[in-house]
Amino acid sequence: MAVKYPKIGNKVMAKIIESKGDCSIGMKPGDEFELSLHKCGEFCGFFYHNIYGWIKTLQFGGSFPPGSDSDIIQWTCPNPKNRVKVELRRIKE
Repeated sequence: MAVKYPKIGNKVMAKIIESKGDCSIGMKPGDEFELSLHKCGEFCGFFYHNIYGWIKTLQFGGSFPPGSDSDIIQWTCPNPKNRVKVELRRIKE
């Protein structure tokens, strides 16, 4: 069954920019995914749970810190043995 995701807010793209160790699900630098409150890409639940709030902020036009004009944030996987770093980018549509 093909899944259709509704377009809500801005598009959020995630790009793996660094990896220290071997990601337990095989993410590698250069991998890209579209994320939203509906789409969790190919992320493991552990990592997605940690970036969920940032995805929501970017998708719905929020800022961090409040009042800034940042469309990009970087976040590191909480797994201390396999540190994968992701860049989240808001694409305003």
